[in-house]
Amino acid sequence: MSPDRLLDELGACVDQVHTGEGFNGTVLLARDGAIVFERHCGFADFEKRVPLSAQSSFSLASVSKPFTGLGILMQAHAGRLALDDKLAKFIPELPDTGAITIRHLLHHTSGIADHIGLADELWDPKVVLTIEGLIALFQEHRPRPLFLPGREFEYSNTGYALLGEVIARTAGTSYPEFMDAAVFGPLGMKGSAAFNLASRECPLRRRVFGFRRQRGQNVPCDLNFLDGVYGDGGIYSSAEDLVRWDRALREGTLLPREVYQQAYVSGRLNNGEATDYGFGWEIEPDNVVEHWGEWEGFTAFIRRDLVRHTLLVVLSNVGPASEVDPICVAISRLVADA
Repeated sequence: MSPDRLLDELGACVDQVHTGEGFNGTVLLARDGAIVFERHCGFADFEKRVPLSAQSSFSLASVSKPFTGLGILMQAHAGRLALDDKLAKFIPELPDTGAITIRHLLHHTSGIADHIGLADELWDPKVVLTIEGLIALFQEHRPRPLFLPGREFEYSNTGYALLGEVIARTAGTSYPEFMDAAVFGPLGMKGSAAFNLASRECPLRRRVFGFRRQRGQNVPCDLNFLDGVYGDGGIYSSAEDLVRWDRALREGTLLPREVYQQAYVSGRLNNGEATDYGFGWEIEPDNVVEHWGEWEGFTAFIRRDLVRHTLLVVLSNVGPASEVDPICVAISRLVADA
């Protein structure tokens, strides 16, 4: 498919899902760090009728995990940690971590219990859960590990929340401050920040709010009491800022390229089986890495072709995600087949 035809088909697809299926969000395609397609459909805030724009900052939900993986690699490159260090070295008060290493957490092979289910059952939803609260939950209730480290793969928000805390402790600052000083600031990502309900103030000038479609109406569906933890989520960014980040990863601006290449290597279980997950990236065939994020009203999808140097970003602030996911898949197929 020629580049011009791809852009025409992308435009037609986005127009169709916006008018026909109610897609509300941003779609961007970049090649070699230059934006070749960009479309913003609908509103950042339905209640105030604020339209989406190129600078609108969406919650990335779990697309925050590649940022956390990057932060860990930056700290390792600086000599502040090693990937095979035990988690207990950095969070000694967390019980029953045994042989869990930083690498296990990055690859989702640690077997650590899920804090979200634990908090849903045992935490007061009127109180925002922070990393301190998460650790206190584990100290008090000592949930059993799901499996021995390295034996299985189990996608873990808890693991990446703990990695966020490892970043903070090794940096001697908070996770938001680290991301701002080490990533967003140097790259000029002015529409990006780590922000949640534990933040003292919102640093985002063009924050996007989450909604959910119910009975034909868009009702608020933004953050909840679990949104006081960083690492597994909590990063907001605009599609255009993600182009700056993608370019920096390719060009070795923040880390030497040969160092960051580790992020694209699949983890392996103790039996040698590949997990198809690197350091915050789902490893797809043909040198493609991607990640999904779904939380409350937000859906985020990012696809990076490491050979063709293309970046696809789809961000939406109107759920449910089950209605947005097929749109992301359709757009991704268009790009993959071009």
